[in-house]
Amino acid sequence: MKKYGFLIFLIVLVFFLTGWIYSINAHKSSSEPVEQISAKWWGSAHADIQAEAFTHWNDDEPAEVPTYCAMCHSGQGFIDYIGQDGSAAFSVDEPAAIESVISCEVCHNEQAENLNTVSFPSGAEVAFNVNDALCATCHSGTDAGSTVVEASSGFGDDEIVPDGSFITPHYAFASATWLGSEGNAGYEYAQKEYVGRFEHAVGVQTCTQCHDAHSLHMNTTQTGTDLCATCHSNVSDYSDYRDISFSGVDYDNDETVEGLYHEIAGVRETLYQGMQKYATEVLGESIGWLDQYPYLFKDTDSDGIIAEEEAVFSNAYAVYSPRLMRTAFNYQFSLKDPAGYVHNGKYILQLLFDSIEDLATVVDVHYDLSLRP
Repeated sequence: MKKYGFLIFLIVLVFFLTGWIYSINAHKSSSEPVEQISAKWWGSAHADIQAEAFTHWNDDEPAEVPTYCAMCHSGQGFIDYIGQDGSAAFSVDEPAAIESVISCEVCHNEQAENLNTVSFPSGAEVAFNVNDALCATCHSGTDAGSTVVEASSGFGDDEIVPDGSFITPHYAFASATWLGSEGNAGYEYAQKEYVGRFEHAVGVQTCTQCHDAHSLHMNTTQTGTDLCATCHSNVSDYSDYRDISFSGVDYDNDETVEGLYHEIAGVRETLYQGMQKYATEVLGESIGWLDQYPYLFKDTDSDGIIAEEEAVFSNAYAVYSPRLMRTAFNYQFSLKDPAGYVHNGKYILQLLFDSIEDLATVVDVHYDLSLRP
């Protein structure tokens, strides 16, 4: 009887917390004055007219955002994409204005308020509620694992692909990470199973339930404390998120159970070392990664570090096989959604583990693959 009583208590507690979180979000969204919303927006990245995301093309001739980039890097371009300007919906018809931020009218218009489906680079069409569809449209990435498949089709795993290049998912693709296999964004290996959408908890499992739609920061409770602290007792603010544990498993096999962010970083480092060994031993050209476009460079002195003189576009790595293309894609995928460990850490770990296993078939990579979640 005591066991059943405890289970009933847990169920009641879960419902209580769920209702509390829901009421917090509902209250915040229905009672906020316009002045406060405006102040939040002005301080957000969406309003930063000096940000690289909105100024990257300022020195081009002509100074305009190309059609391929305009949907997400110009407020005018997004309005074009959804057809609010009278053009056909779901395509950008012409280059857009530079320094055109994500202003009120970009998200608050007739077409935007009816947007409920998002097209992902993999070809997946996913239904969302209206608010989250707006977020997911731009935070979906520009390429998926399927792009790697197309680019390397017809070549053997370790055969050099003429004119092969580093295919990257781009940046801040939170919705693609969150959906997992439903969005099919990573390079997913055949015969492997991948988790789908990360169902966090009722009330905190969509974009706008967790993030303030105007400041873009994490929501807070009515008392002003961090929303995540509701269930994660070790959290007081954003700086603590990286220490939230996933399941008590030492995924990176370093004999210490850490927060999921750190576990992913450890597994990723093993993958990177495998990529370096593969590039040197199989492709005959040492490789290194640096957080600077085009990211992968020739490690000309094979010291494992990309020095300043090596980090130039003319020294971009150019020797690609299908195996390197797919493992490098997943490596980059694990990096370029900065909060991927929150959005769907299990999916990222699966991609990393499978990429390590891929490399381990041809080079010596020591890792306990049984730890794959």
